[in-house]
Amino acid sequence: MNPLLVGCAIAAVLAGPSLYSQYAGGGLDAMTALTRWLIVAVVCSVGAALIMNLISRYEREWEEKDAEEAREAAQAAAEAEAKRAAEAQTRRAGQNT
Repeated sequence: MNPLLVGCAIAAVLAGPSLYSQYAGGGLDAMTALTRWLIVAVVCSVGAALIMNLISRYEREWEEKDAEEAREAAQAAAEAEAKRAAEAQTRRAGQNT
């Protein structure tokens, strides 16, 4: 997701209704209302970018942890298989003597 789009959407939901009511009531002119909405949109976009960056870092950590756990499980399975194969070979060697 694009942080700019997220920030604009949040600004439209949070600041849009109040700015529109002030504009419609004659308390603000159009340029002032749009300027204030733009300021809110920029702040919301920065906040969204920070939060999305934090989330992506946690996702990378989780993926690295999952990959490490998968490597450890595969290594443990390979070691167990090698141990079983060595025991089977030892049994066969003991039967042949």
